[in-house]
Amino acid sequence: MSAPTIKERRKAPLNTPSGLSDEATRDITAELNALLADVFGLYMKTKNYHWHMSGPYFRSYHLLLDDHGDQIFAKDRRHHAALDRAHRPSAAALG
Repeated sequence: MSAPTIKERRKAPLNTPSGLSDEATRDITAELNALLADVFGLYMKTKNYHWHMSGPYFRSYHLLLDDHGDQIFAKDRRHHAALDRAHRPSAAALG
């Protein structure tokens, strides 16, 4: 039997063992997808206001909204990094 090619491995289902039932996995996935959509919507609205600001406080609000957008993405990056560490079975997961 030959080793599967990269294309075949990409199409293979991901078998990640957990104590969750298939129904629980679907429910959690649905909730996380909704949360991700909300966060992305918040980011887009923040950037929209950031680029369409006008008036006497333009610079202050422009910088404030730019910072808020950066924080939204930073939180997302930290969340993904924490999930990555939590799933790595090594001493590096503790640090």
